[in-house]
Amino acid sequence: MCRTSPFLVNLPSEILINILSRLPIQTILSCKCVNKQLLCLLSTPEFAASHLPLSTTGLLILHYCNYLTSCRVFEFEDELGLQNSNLHSSAVRKFDLNVSMGLPDVCLGVVGSVNGLLCLREWGNSGYDALYVCNPMTREYIALPRIEGSPENSDFFDYGFGVSKMSGQYKVVGYVHRQSYDSQPGPCSDIRDYECLVYTVGTRSWRKVQPGAPFEHYDLSFSLFLKGNLHGCVLDYCGSAVKLIYCFDLESESFKPFLQIPPSQDGAPLAGNLGILDDCLCFLENRSADEGISALSVMKEYGVAKSWTEILVISEVEDFTFLYKDCIYPIKAFKNGDLVLNWNNLNLFYFNSVTKTCRDLDSGIQNEQSSIEAIIPHRLSLLSLKNFDGENVLSFSS
Repeated sequence: MCRTSPFLVNLPSEILINILSRLPIQTILSCKCVNKQLLCLLSTPEFAASHLPLSTTGLLILHYCNYLTSCRVFEFEDELGLQNSNLHSSAVRKFDLNVSMGLPDVCLGVVGSVNGLLCLREWGNSGYDALYVCNPMTREYIALPRIEGSPENSDFFDYGFGVSKMSGQYKVVGYVHRQSYDSQPGPCSDIRDYECLVYTVGTRSWRKVQPGAPFEHYDLSFSLFLKGNLHGCVLDYCGSAVKLIYCFDLESESFKPFLQIPPSQDGAPLAGNLGILDDCLCFLENRSADEGISALSVMKEYGVAKSWTEILVISEVEDFTFLYKDCIYPIKAFKNGDLVLNWNNLNLFYFNSVTKTCRDLDSGIQNEQSSIEAIIPHRLSLLSLKNFDGENVLSFSS
């Protein structure tokens, strides 16, 4: 529990904000219960803005059990918090999203997480995807309007979520894919009709933008947000099936030139997954068993293909000999070189940079009745959705 002295409370608000914004978020939430003065101060946009650059990036796990989608948010500042392989002891939020948001009998998936705001996608039987933006820490959420003419007749509909670099606008990007065929044979005879839409939080409307060149998604890392852009691995749909990294600029709302993934040693196409570590794009390459499970490369200079640098090879995963290597995703990096890895949304592993081995992390939710929908890095912030004029902000009911 946070306790304050009369001297501390009587400090100028800017000094008090500077002090309290450095505390762990669980302590800050406790401080809100001390008195009305602290509650008002800690609920201001000024405090949220001061706390955001100092906030930690933890983990968020969405899991589906007994027709309910539950959410757990974990906080840890460094590798010392994970030494005992017990992750669930560091949980700072646990709740059922279906109950809290009044959404019975639906499964929710994650679109993306930015600055503590979480974009969710409802997988229901209504014929279209409902979208939400929430902050688990402030217990607020908004429901996005339905996309006109959306995706009943589409092959699939995909989304991304991020914030523009200059204007600071939070945006949800939707991609409609519809199959069509060209009468003339060729590399693009089997083409798709693409439509790209953008929703800026606070505007209550979707807008169509130029969709960019045709491409085909390769893996699940579709909406990786970094430096004002969304990234994902794709196949060049009208070329030679070369795997590329696409980039959507949220400021200009346009696609940027494609980047190449790290080159392989023999020139053959690489198999692996794109991720983000320490504000850098990374690629976890899957190699044969005699070479090691995976090799991790980092793009040290953003947007420069020649800056890809291999930093480690993960050679052993304790007790999990027959892993499907193409399902491993990097989640979090620590200052000492240790990593947290996500395997197919089923298991979390802690990679020890000294011993070069992995061990299982206990999240406390793996059981036969529960299926994990998403495991993602999530920043723990107090950014309020009430700052976005024009949105109907609702509060979790429980």
